[in-house]
Parts: sequence; structure tokens; C-alpha cells
Amino acid sequence: MIKSIQVELQIHGQRGSSAHVTQLLGVRPDEQYEIGGPKGDGPSTFDVSIWNLFSNRHVEEIRAEHEQAPWGRLHWILRLLPEDAADRFARLRDEGYEVTLSVALITDHKENAFTVPAATVRQVAAAGLNLELTPVSTKQIDITYRDSW
Repeated sequence: MIKSIQVELQIHGQRGSSAHVTQLLGVRPDEQYEIGGPKGDGPSTFDVSIWNLFSNRHVEEIRAEHEQAPWGRLHWILRLLPEDAADRFARLRDEGYEVTLSVALITDHKENAFTVPAATVRQVAAAGLNLELTPVSTKQIDITYRDSW
């Protein structure tokens, strides 16, 4: 049984900036860093631009829209994207950015097979994204269930 799904849309670039990604997509990230920006309090700096959107920072919004639908978090992120997202992601890739849509499927330890609904697969494909699925057993992690569905 899927206990929770965590979705991350990550865009990293060796050149360019996270501000450019925000402008191109029209979506504000949950986290962004620029090349040369400070990493924490030390002297280290970022060598890539980072633009991240995390479903776990929007749980209440997502629940209001999708209730407890298991794939609601993924649908919520896809809904934020512009209609021509596939073209915009292609442009970002041409500019040297890496675009990753990752889904962590947090399950009880007995689960080893998952079904992604066809409609979800079509939506991901229409957005020009690959879907990276990672099953994670609750036996492998310490999980709090305040965020589970």
C-alpha cells in the first residue's frame, strides 16, 4: 500500500540562472540557488543553478484540491505548469539545464509493484517530462505520518 507520495520537480543548470527558469515557466520555486551563491555559512558556493518545487511544502493546498488521491501531488505540480511546458522544458534542456520529475513512493515494506494510472502517464508525457519513480519502504526510513495520505 502506498502510504505517501513525495514529488519533486528539479531543474539544475551549469550555466544560466534559476531566475531564468522561473521567468520561462511562470512558476515560483520552493527553493532556488544561483551559481556562485553561498552554500550555508561557509566559504563554499554553488557551482550550478538550482530550481526546485516540492509537493511536501504544499500538503494542505493539495489535499483541498485532490483530497487523498494517491497521485494528487503529481497532478498538482503538473497543473502549475504552462500548457506549452514540453516546449519550455525542451528549451531549458537545449540551454544545458537538467530537468527531473521524481516521485518517491513511500510504502509498507511488503509492496514491490505499483500502477501509475494511464491518465497520469499521459499528463507527464504531455508536459515533456520523464517520470523517475523511487519506491521507499517505511522499514528503510523514519517517517512521520502527519504527512501521509
